[in-house]
Order: sequence, then C-alpha cells, then structure tokens
Amino acid sequence: MMSPTWIEIDDEVMAKLRSGAEPFVDSPNDVLRQLLGLGPAGEGRCGSESAGWAPGPRVRRGEGLPMPEYELPLLRALSQLGGSAPRWRVIEAARPMLAGRLSEVDRGHLRNGEERWENRLAFARLRSVERGYLKSTSLRGIWELTDAGIERLGQLEAEAQQQERKVHE
Repeated sequence: MMSPTWIEIDDEVMAKLRSGAEPFVDSPNDVLRQLLGLGPAGEGRCGSESAGWAPGPRVRRGEGLPMPEYELPLLRALSQLGGSAPRWRVIEAARPMLAGRLSEVDRGHLRNGEERWENRLAFARLRSVERGYLKSTSLRGIWELTDAGIERLGQLEAEAQQQERKVHE
C-alpha cells in the first residue's frame, strides 16, 4: 500500500465529504475513494476490523427514516421525561413515537447489537447538542434539554399541528 499524502481542503469540500460519510466508520479517504470509484483501501477506517469489528452494510439514501425526522421525537421524549434523562430512558420514550415510521432497515441491528434507529437517535442528539438544543455539559449518558431546546420543541410541535390540519382539510 502507498503511504498517505496529506492535503489541505477548505470547509466546503470537507462539508461535502462529511455528507457522504457514515460517522465513526468512514474516513475522508474512504469517501474520496468511493467518489472516485475506487475500492476500499482497508486502512484508515475509524473502526478497527483487525480488532474484530467491521461496519454493517451501508444504508442507501431513502432506505431509512431521514435524520431530521428524529428531532421531534427526541425533544418530545426528553420533555416528557422532565427535561433530563439517561440515554436508555430517552430511547424507550421515543420508541413508540417512531414505531409506525421505522422501516425494516431502521429496525436492523448493527454489529454491536444496537438497532440502527437507536444509533441514529443518538446522532440526532449529537446534532441537537451542536445546535444548542441539548446541553453539552451534562453528565456522561445523560441527555438534557436547554431553553433553546424547549423553544425548538414548541416550534416543531406547531409545525406538526399545522401539517396535521392540512392533512385533514
């Protein structure tokens, strides 16, 4: 294998690479190899296949519930749990809210035994932290709403009610 060469890329290119990557699985090199039609390099992945871990099959766009669809159930679940709860309780509270919308792909299990939708809910939590809707300073494993998150929940609830009215008209 060739030795890696380091390149500098701008924020726009990095954003495009991230949009095509599976977090904690694909490196920028993996995404570039995919875009260029090259096979996997076998090295440089975030997970260590030699340690007995390998990523599950990739989900094609449109096969699973889109990431934005996890935001409202996540914020609702936390609100119903008093604004703060351990990860497992939030997942259990969100489960019935998502149940009718999850496909077989979403219900599939990752190699660590976790259902794919649970993993995607955790990524929705990460995005909510980045946007200021959940606290970044909470104790490990605790998910906690911020005032901005409560405000966002109100906006999403209003949008959901508006959509519901359109459906019934």
